[in-house]
Order: sequence, then C-alpha cells, then structure tokens
Amino acid sequence: MDIAGLVILLVQIGIAVHALRTGRPLWWLAVILFFPLLGALIYFLVEIVPELRGSRAIRGFGSDILKTVVPNAGLHRRAEELAVCGSVQNKLALAEECTTRGHFDEAIKLYESAREGQFEDAPDLLLGLARVRFYNGEPQAARTLLEQLAAADPDYYPQDVAILKARAADAAGDSETALRELAAMLDRSVGLEARFRYGEILARAGKTQQARTELKNVVTHARKFRIGPTERPWARRSRQLLASLG
Repeated sequence: MDIAGLVILLVQIGIAVHALRTGRPLWWLAVILFFPLLGALIYFLVEIVPELRGSRAIRGFGSDILKTVVPNAGLHRRAEELAVCGSVQNKLALAEECTTRGHFDEAIKLYESAREGQFEDAPDLLLGLARVRFYNGEPQAARTLLEQLAAADPDYYPQDVAILKARAADAAGDSETALRELAAMLDRSVGLEARFRYGEILARAGKTQQARTELKNVVTHARKFRIGPTERPWARRSRQLLASLG
C-alpha cells in the first residue's frame, strides 16, 4: 500500500472511531467505509466542524453532499430518533423528511398521529399536514386544514399559508378564489413565488395576456435586482412559462 492509501485508511479509521464513540447513527459507518475520502470529508463537514465553529452554512453544505451520496440518510436518522423518543417533535421531523422524499402516505400518518391533546391545532402541524395533503392530490382536505389553521393562528406564516390556500383552491377547480387570494397579497409579498403562482394560475385559467404581464414582472425583477438561490427557480420557471405562452 502506498503512503497516500495508508493515510486515507488511517483517516477512515479515525473518523469511524469518532462516529462510534460519540454515538452517531450507524449508517455513518457505511458512508465513511464505502466512500473512502469523500465519506470522511462529509462526516467532518456535517458532524465535526459545526461543533467546533457552530457554522450552519458548513453544516448545510455537508448535508447537501450527503443527500447526493446517501439520499435516504436523513430519513433513516429521523426514523432512528423517533424510535428512541416518540415525541411530537420527532414525529413532525420524520413527517417533513417523508414529505421531502415523496412518501406522502407515511407523512400523513405521522402528522395525524401527532394531532392529539394540546397539539391538535398546532400551527406547524396543521400547515405540514395541509401541505402533504395537497401534494397527495387532496386539495379540498388541504383547504379545510388551512381554514382550521387560520382560525387557530391567523398570523402564522401568512404568506406561505396564502400561497398554499391559493394553490389548493386552484387544484380543487376554484381558480377565481385562487386568483383573489394571490391578488390580495401581491403588493406585500416577499419574494417572487406569489407573483409566479398568480401568473401560472392566470395562464391556466385562459387569461393569457394578464399572465404574460405578471410573469414578465417576475423576470424583470430578477434582471434588475440581485436575487438569491431560493428566488432563481421562480424567475426560471417564469421564463419557461412565458416561452410556452408564445
């Protein structure tokens, strides 16, 4: 074995020992052993550096790499946490992970099981359940949950709630209500999603000229101002939809 190979092996062993001694999930061993250098680097970025520096950015960067290499690692970790402690917080964390992975039936079961006692109308639970019901093709159920959320806590993430309410109304065949919901918030919305959704629903409702105007506003805003990575998809999708409208 050459010197470089020996160094990599020693690094792997050291990182694996650290993972075991500090009680990290066992799937970390698979990441470290099956991806020789890269696995150790991911572990270092995700688990060690944030502890040393408290850096969320570094943790996020390492987590993104980890999701690429081991797509279900987050799901496994959340499941292990729930197995150890069946708290509402752990149920919601696993439900969110299931939603992200497209396991909607499992997410719904987790959210429903968490709706008990004082948490029955918890706003984060209602919004998460409404979102996954919508993704699962149940827009009317999503609308009902969002109405419950509005009654329980009308100030809870009002923009996210309004956008989801509009999308659910549109999916349920009530495009006029959807457009009214979005039009009411355009001047006070933060970000580009609300205007894109407005243009998207206008286009679907056959109001092509209005749709073009709104979508062009999104594209113009993106050109004039420096937008972040979370806003770029709305500008890109606006350009694509404009192109399809001719």
